[in-house]
Amino acid sequence: MVLVGVSWAWATSTPLLGRLSAERRWLNFKNFAGELVPAPVRKSGDWGDALPWAWELLTDEGFLALMTTFGIATAAIILSGTLVLPLLPLASRRLARVDPFGLRAGKTNRAAGLVWKLSGPFVRFAFVLCRSLPEYLIAFLLISLLGLQVWPLVLALAIHNLGILGRLWGEVVENADDSAAMRAYAAGQGRVGVFATTTLPGVFNRFLIYFFYRWETCVKDATVLGMLGLLTLGKLIALSKGFFWDQMLFYVLLGGSVIVLGDLFSMALRRWLR
Repeated sequence: MVLVGVSWAWATSTPLLGRLSAERRWLNFKNFAGELVPAPVRKSGDWGDALPWAWELLTDEGFLALMTTFGIATAAIILSGTLVLPLLPLASRRLARVDPFGLRAGKTNRAAGLVWKLSGPFVRFAFVLCRSLPEYLIAFLLISLLGLQVWPLVLALAIHNLGILGRLWGEVVENADDSAAMRAYAAGQGRVGVFATTTLPGVFNRFLIYFFYRWETCVKDATVLGMLGLLTLGKLIALSKGFFWDQMLFYVLLGGSVIVLGDLFSMALRRWLR
């Protein structure tokens, strides 16, 4: 509470917030709200004119930007999930050890013991490193190397989400019920087999929740990354800002509609699997 009070006092004392009077800020807000109304509607007063206007924006560049944004986000999250899944047994504190689940399966030489001792911390550190790198910065560097195309954005989002999915899915695996996995390992099944046949089926539904959650975030991040110059919704929003607020709102809502549809698909898929 003290920090909140100090931050608020400092923020309200800055000149940037004190230059405009309350009346001027209210006038700016009214002008901004008025410009959010589609331009044809502002001229004619008929909301029926909004549909042709929206269709023109969609068919002009909106649909192409939408599909580019959707493609970048989808490719990135699928790439992240594909890379994370085989690394989870190596990141698990219960599997990636000399004696998985505390059960020893014969003698283990020192080299193998050292490998299992280091593999878990190494993979978990890689997850931390990936999610600590801002995707915008990664995309900027990759564009400098590869040029302005979709792959720098896909790789940037994939690298960042590799770390996030690794953390989220890893926590699910760590908190999963180990009884079936312990029985399978005690019966002679290997680490990867135990993970694939007992742990993964039991937590797959929760994996999907995090997968689609990160996909939604990727859609929003792909929109922002488009401001680097690629034709995504972010570029159209940036070009509209300050001049065509109604078009900016249309592109924002267009991106939001994709996330809503993705969430509905996620719920239907999880219900079907359940």
